[in-house]
Parts: sequence; C-alpha cells; structure tokens
Amino acid sequence: MNELAMLAQPGVLTNPTSHVEYLTFTLKDQWLNLDDIGDALSQLPGIEKSIRQKDPSAGLTMTMGFSANAWPSLFPDVNLPAELGAFTEMQNGERHFPSTAGDIFLMVKSERIDLNFQVAKHAAKALSGIADLVEDIQGYKYLDNRDMIDFVDGTENPVDDERVESVLIGTGDDYQGGSYLTVQRYVDRQGLWDEQSTEHQEKVIGRTKMDDIELSDMEKPAWAHNEKSKVEIDGEEVKMLRQNRPYGNAIEHGTMFVGFASTASLIETSLRQMITADEDGNYDRLLDYVEAKTGANYFIPPQAFIDDRFDA
Repeated sequence: MNELAMLAQPGVLTNPTSHVEYLTFTLKDQWLNLDDIGDALSQLPGIEKSIRQKDPSAGLTMTMGFSANAWPSLFPDVNLPAELGAFTEMQNGERHFPSTAGDIFLMVKSERIDLNFQVAKHAAKALSGIADLVEDIQGYKYLDNRDMIDFVDGTENPVDDERVESVLIGTGDDYQGGSYLTVQRYVDRQGLWDEQSTEHQEKVIGRTKMDDIELSDMEKPAWAHNEKSKVEIDGEEVKMLRQNRPYGNAIEHGTMFVGFASTASLIETSLRQMITADEDGNYDRLLDYVEAKTGANYFIPPQAFIDDRFDA
C-alpha cells in the first residue's frame, strides 16, 4: 500500500459508498473554552468506532474537516495549513457561487443509511455544546453512479497512485497525508433540463448519456462541463477526487460536490473556469441547469493529527 495513503483519514481516498451523510457545523462562540472544545471533539472517534463495529461489512468511515475560521479556536497551538482559506464567492453574469458558513464538516460513509444516521445523531449531540448543525444532507448512490440528471458522475476520478498524488499533501509538509476539501450543494433545475434534447444534454456534459463515453474533440463544444472544469498546468491535466453524491427527492434534488485535492488552488481554479465566460462567451453550460446553494472550504488533517488531539 502507498505509504502516503496510510497517513490519510480512511474516508478520503476510498470511493463513494451507497449512502453518505454530509454534516456542516458552525461554532457557537469564538470565545469557547478549550476544554469544552476538546471534550466535544474527543467524542467523535469513539462514536465512529462503536457504530462501525455493529456491521464491519458496511465499511463505515467518518472524515473530519475544519475551516480557516474555526482553526484558531479549535487548534490555537497549531499553524494554519498553508492553503486553507475561506471559500471565495464568485459571480459572473447570472451565475453565482455563494460562500456560506461552515466550520466543522463531517462526511459519514457506509453501505447502510441507518448506521450513517446513528453516527450523525450522536455526533450532533456530542458537538451541541460548541457548534450548531446547520446542514445535514443524506446522499446516496443513484442507479449506476449517476446524478439526478441521469449522467454518470465521477468517471474521470483518478485511481491508485494517481489518486494518492492528486489528493494528499506530500512529503516535506507538516500536514503530510492531509487534503484540501471544497463542498458545494447544487440544486437541479430539473424541468428546464428535461426540456433539452439528449443530444444537447450530451454536449453540456461532454459525454454520452447511455454509455458514458467522452465526446470526441470534434463533437465536444468549448462550453462542455468536462472541458470547462478540467485544470491543466503546462498542458498536463491535474486531477482532483470528486466524492459527489446526489441527494433529495421529487420536490427538490441535486448534487453534493465534494472535491478533494492536494492543493486548494486547484479546486478554485476549476470553479472559476466553470463560472467565468471567456472571450468567446463560453462558460460551463451545466450551470444553466443547476444552482449552487452553498460553498465552503475545509482542511482534512491526516489521521495522526486526529489521533493525537482527539485521543482516539
């Protein structure tokens, strides 16, 4: 196994599971007592361990992330990770990526929705003295890993060693094995999307709908989603890991964008390319059919950081 991969929190590098719960907390007070913070956070590893043991085959993990705003209160004796900052609000034309509150982020993954809920319930109680749970989204596998607009999601995710190199901070950094995370919740404009022909939908995504085959350069427009979201440095594509999952019901549904990368700037670059129209007026046309409701950045510390500070 890759030595760097062994340093990461287990849920960072693994594929999305059938069920996932995304919990966003905001700190109650900037003058919180350090003992209260420590007591609250130290309960989380035990909650995960206890519930994971109920069904080891479910593959339950709980990944923890922390914002730049929260870091000085939670870890006053530890330097802020180099690239950790607030999510940058972006707006271009009618397109808007808001920056929203979020200090502690938990991603609970497993093959069982009931176990995820148990972790979420007990984690919310454990943190209730220091933080408010402001969003709790239950995502799930839809068909063959499709989003709610019926295209396969995550096809171009890196695998094996490329995934490790794309996602984790490498040697020579104090936070080796950590990762930067950006989270956005999107709502689908389903009615408008359904009005489009399959041919147009395929051009918007840049892949075929039925077989999930990338369109050729001749077929793919400059405004295709997989073209505008791709980041290249010196002609080479630089990848992130998307642990996206759809969520919701027939009234409202969408996708949780959950992007991990070894550098926060990679994800910001991708989002800026998507939202900003170039000199030819090309932007990511998928944004005509989905709307971002949230946006927040977190740092996912390596597992040793969690073990050392939370007495796991």
